[in-house]
Amino acid sequence: MQAQPVETKSAQDAVNSRYVLGRLKLFYQQFSTESLASLDEIYTPDIEFRDPVHVINGSLAVKNYLRTMAAGLTHYRIRYLDEVLSDNAASLLWEMEYGHPRIKGGRVLVIRGSTFVKFTSRIYYHEDTYDLGAMVYEQIPVLGALVRKVKQRMSGKPRS
Repeated sequence: MQAQPVETKSAQDAVNSRYVLGRLKLFYQQFSTESLASLDEIYTPDIEFRDPVHVINGSLAVKNYLRTMAAGLTHYRIRYLDEVLSDNAASLLWEMEYGHPRIKGGRVLVIRGSTFVKFTSRIYYHEDTYDLGAMVYEQIPVLGALVRKVKQRMSGKPRS
């Protein structure tokens, strides 16, 4: 009789990590006001959610924030470009297409960003990082021109 392999804690953690990250990615790939019902399966009740504009604590507050965001979108699609995964943390690099009626008349725009999460069986810390200037400020007519000019000067590129 052949002995059955014993799964080590590390192997179990790797399976759990892939499962948690897979649920997160699927949630945001299907992101809509309807998908918010599954939020509690992904985040802990005391989730700390950060992005360049907000620090939100608690799953109810995160759900309200995401509901408002989803309701305003006329177009949304996320594509994951890369990931780094450990036993209880992960980083994702993504590209998001979005359209909002108040930004560039609803035209579809693209932004790159990253997400860092910490978790056990569910995510208790989520931090999104992206260029807020490119996402919002550069899309506002007068302010956008000013932001682009500042970026140009900071990069050292000559004016065209």
